[in-house]
Amino acid sequence: MKKKRAKAKKKSGLFSLRYLLPAGFFLALSVFLLLGLNRNPNDIPSPLIGKAAPEYALPRLADAPASIGRRALTPDNGNTSAGQASAGADAKGGNDNLVSSQALRGQPYLLNVWASWCMPCLQEHPQMVALAQSHRIRIVGMNYKDQPADARRWLARNGNPYDEIIVDAQGRTAIDFGVYGVPETFLIDAEGRIRYKLTGALSIQTLQDQLLPAIAALENNGQPSGSTSPRPNPAP
Repeated sequence: MKKKRAKAKKKSGLFSLRYLLPAGFFLALSVFLLLGLNRNPNDIPSPLIGKAAPEYALPRLADAPASIGRRALTPDNGNTSAGQASAGADAKGGNDNLVSSQALRGQPYLLNVWASWCMPCLQEHPQMVALAQSHRIRIVGMNYKDQPADARRWLARNGNPYDEIIVDAQGRTAIDFGVYGVPETFLIDAEGRIRYKLTGALSIQTLQDQLLPAIAALENNGQPSGSTSPRPNPAP
């Protein structure tokens, strides 16, 4: 009789354990999913925030339409209009038509990674134009994996908000910045450090609530840092 009771008790324990383990796993999974709902699934923190931006020297987009904003900065810190690229220069460029990260130091600027084939780039473009017209900060456009003629037509049709347009035809510099889709925007301070990153299109709300305060913090010698991430357009 005692053996039968012990055997039944053991069987009952195994039966309970068999159902408790899946229940516990399901409970843990539910907690994990609930916690995940409170986070932005597109939030992609950048390890470069607060660090020096990658060095680059890239060619200008030749024969770009005139800038809506202020005059562009040349590699030797002289002023020239954005449309005054070397005549006949190819957008993949040579060493005589390069814009370097070193030359851009001295004042904060936005680095906006864009392409003519990128739909979210068109969505954010009115905000970029408005920012350019405010003359609040220099805007450098990095034309990403694009055709020069397509980029020029796109700018002629929609307006050119950029003080400089550099061409990353192969996407190698974008990789250095951790870009995996377009558009992406980086706020870079006067010393060449990345202070803010936006992944995805710049909305009016993001411009007002995040980007402009970050720019103001730099103007007040502050140190904004952070990132926000609407959905970007995947790179081709």
